[in-house]
Amino acid sequence: MGRFTLKQREFIECYCGNATEAAVAAGYSQRTARSQGQRLLTNADILKVVKEREKMNLADKIANRQERQKFWSSVMKDPQLSMRDRLKASELLGKSEADFKDRIELQGEVRPFVKQIDLDERIRQLKESRFSEVISK
Repeated sequence: MGRFTLKQREFIECYCGNATEAAVAAGYSQRTARSQGQRLLTNADILKVVKEREKMNLADKIANRQERQKFWSSVMKDPQLSMRDRLKASELLGKSEADFKDRIELQGEVRPFVKQIDLDERIRQLKESRFSEVISK
């Protein structure tokens, strides 16, 4: 973060979703904090650092697939838990591994339905119907 001013660094450190509060905490005046906060968030470098920091914070809080699978496995294997909880953990673990797939099996031959028409005959029919419409009027 060497390319930022002191106030910009403070803003980045203080930003937690509210740009105005972060601007005030960074030392901008109460009167201009809202516009300064919005301006700072339009700076691509500042926005990049803020997003990277948020991503790092979320990475610690959100369980990844392996962590969920370890948890469900430990619940499933824990004999002190109720059978209901163990079965549910087993089900969730199986779903995460795509063990349960709905499958429909068809037997027989599948042929596409294609209606064949004689274009010359169809054109003749259309001409006749149009001619009869003209006569009936």
